[in-house]
Amino acid sequence: MPKKSQRKKAVERLDNIFSKFIRLRDSDKHGYCKCVTCGKKAFWTREGMQCGHFQTRAKYSTRWHVQNAHAQCAGCNMVNGGQQYKHGLEIDKRYGEGTAERILMESNVTQKFTTFELEEMYESFKTEVDRMIKEKGV
Repeated sequence: MPKKSQRKKAVERLDNIFSKFIRLRDSDKHGYCKCVTCGKKAFWTREGMQCGHFQTRAKYSTRWHVQNAHAQCAGCNMVNGGQQYKHGLEIDKRYGEGTAERILMESNVTQKFTTFELEEMYESFKTEVDRMIKEKGV
C-alpha cells in the first residue's frame, strides 16, 4: 500500500480536529449538542454527533469554514443527505439573512491550501479544542 502524502495526512488531521471543534462549539456546558436540522440531542463525541456541512466537504474553499459546519445527527447528515435546505435556513437564523447564500457563493470559488496553511489551521483549531475541553470539563 502506498504511503499517504504529507498533504493528505494534513487534510485528515485538520478534518478530525475541525470536526471536534464544531461539535464542542455547538455543545452546551455539559457536552450535549442539538442537531442543526432536526433538534435531536446527543453527546458531542463522534458516536453522538457528527460535523455536518451545509456545502459539501469536497469544496475546499468552505470545507473548514466555521459557519458552514454544525453539529448534526447521523440520521440527518448521512441518511438524509445533510438536510441542506434546513441547514441553510438555520445558518441564516444564526448568522443573519443571506449568510447561507454567501457560503454557497464562496463554496464555488476554487481554493488551494498549502500543506503549511493546513497545518496552521490545524494548530489554531487544536488550541480552541483544548481550551473548550478544559472549559467544559468533557
